[in-house]
This record gives sequence, C-alpha cells and structure tokens, in this order.
Amino acid sequence: MISETLNSLRRRVTWTNGRKMLIAAGCATGQGWAKTIAKVEEMGAETVNLGALQDQLIEHNLCGHKYTKLYEISDAERKAFQSKILSLPRSECRAGQVYPNNLDEEDLNEEPTEPQIVDITSNEDGMGVVLSAVVSLKKREEIQLDDFKEPEEIKALYDEVVGMKFMKVQLLHVVWIPHYRDYLEIRVDCPKGLTEALIHGSHSTLKGVVEAWKVIELPRPVDLFPAVRRFYDDNKTGVVTEITFATTTAAIKNEKMMRRQNMADQRTETYHVAGKRGLGTDISVFRITVEWAFHIDTLSYSPSLTLSASGPSGSGNSKDPVITGALIGNCIRAADYEFVIERLGEKAHISV
Repeated sequence: MISETLNSLRRRVTWTNGRKMLIAAGCATGQGWAKTIAKVEEMGAETVNLGALQDQLIEHNLCGHKYTKLYEISDAERKAFQSKILSLPRSECRAGQVYPNNLDEEDLNEEPTEPQIVDITSNEDGMGVVLSAVVSLKKREEIQLDDFKEPEEIKALYDEVVGMKFMKVQLLHVVWIPHYRDYLEIRVDCPKGLTEALIHGSHSTLKGVVEAWKVIELPRPVDLFPAVRRFYDDNKTGVVTEITFATTTAAIKNEKMMRRQNMADQRTETYHVAGKRGLGTDISVFRITVEWAFHIDTLSYSPSLTLSASGPSGSGNSKDPVITGALIGNCIRAADYEFVIERLGEKAHISV
C-alpha cells in the first residue's frame, strides 16, 4: 500500500512539492521520486505513517491545482446540497476501489471516461464529492537530473530536462459545498498539459452532473473580472508574477517575472512602471497571476491565483470582459487553497 501511495503522489505532484508533503508526513526522502521510493521500500513500510501520507494525498486531491467556478446559492440550497451529497452512491469502478490513491497505467485503459463518484468527504471547511475521470493528453514532464546515470555531467549542460509524451491521465474533480459560504464550487482538476478546451469541457460535464442531482438549476457563475484590477492596484496583496494588458495606443502587452526571483513584483518592476509613466494614460489589465509565500518550520508554500479574460473588452458591465473561473494553483494543503479563495472573495467583493 505504501508504494501505491508514493507512486500516486509521484503522478500528481512535482518532486519539489512532493518532498514537502513527505516531510510533513514524517517520511524519509531521497534525491528525487525514484530514489525516495526505493529508500522507503528498503527501510520497510512500517517506518512510514501511511495514514499521515494519505492525508497529504487527500488534501492535494481536493485542492492541488484546480480551475474553480463559484455559483451563488442560498443558505437553504446549501443545506439541500449537503443532504443530497450524503445520499449519493459511490461508483464501484476501479478508481473508487483504490482512492485516495490514483489509478496505475494499466487500470487507466479500462476506466470509463465519464466522471465517477469515488469519495464523499467532509472537513472543517465544507463537504464535497470527488469524481474521477480519464482523459488523453500530451504531457510535459520534468525529468529529475539525479535520475540519470551521470547526473553531474547532465547538470553541467542543463538546468532542467523535459520530456513530452502522450498519455491517459486520471483527473480528480471536486464539487464542494462550504459550511459557511453561500457558494457552490466546481473545481476542475488541472494538471500541466490540460488544454483550455478540456478544462471547459470538463466543467460543462460536471455542471451537468450537479444539475442531474435535481437540487437546483445552477445560476451563472460569479463574474470574477472585477478582482483583476483590484489585485493589480493593491501591491500589498501577494506578488504579481504576470500581467496582460491593453494600452491606449492599441497595444497588447504581456509582462512576466521570473518565478520567485527575489519575489520581484511585476506591479512595481522598473520597466513596467516607466512604461506606464511614458504612456501617460491608464492601462486595461485583463489577465493577472498573483503568488503568495508562507514559511512554516522548515517548509515553504507558494500558492497562486490566475484570473484570465480573452481580451480587454467583452459583454460584461461597461463592456468589460467576463471571467467565470479562477485557476488556483500550487496548493499543497487545503489551508493554501482556502487562503487564496478568501483573498479572491475580498477582491471580487463576494462573501467567500
């Protein structure tokens, strides 16, 4: 069982984040996934707290890297949804049998592509349904330099090595009903390589599943576009690592900071500030990525939020764009996700 859980983590998270999860669970680590798994197998499964490790995996399944849409519901509707969730049958598919672990490659070929309920879960934040689905995609995968026979030679040549492969991937979507917020959340699982078309297609499928429960017909998702400008204007909230904006000279600009380069902020970056000053007029920001950094004991956490519209104008109020979903990424713990969505609620002026 411990090998299955370690390999499930390996399939879902980068080594950088996986190492933090292993340390938090009290598990010994090596250099990279392969050596860590071999080390644990050599030491024996009894040296690892399997329950603590699976708790880490469950939190990532619920919150890890999700494209979230919010649907406003009343207090009575929230209670009705929670009651309905408790009555939902779990699927007898293979994904339900192995959860919280993931399907291995052999099982993926036999699994249905339509979402299957694999878990009903509840914690201090809310109650949710976890649904497994299998999709095919081209995946960009980092290859650990220490996995090579001559790692020092490879390190001298490359900062990172990336491979591309076509593969079937298990997605773990979540329908979440918070205990104390009047919003239903549909969280689409978003591993790297998932296309925008697959993300929106998955959401449409999940919305259909929720409406088939016959609690209510879901309203339009909350428009999150107003939060974009408020994040941009408040340079005390997080660190902005990327923005896309239009200028009054009819230009579209995308500016991006190197990730966590001394936590430099695109809002106050010299070139960006000088460009705005030279322009003399305001800019129209329609895409933004904000990151935060936490340090707990020896571990660091850096969840992120991306809000993205297709352009600087649209069909919203005052012809503004409409943003109906947020990519909440790089969350290791449920606490990371909750922190980000609370900041989003503040900037979108909704009570989350």
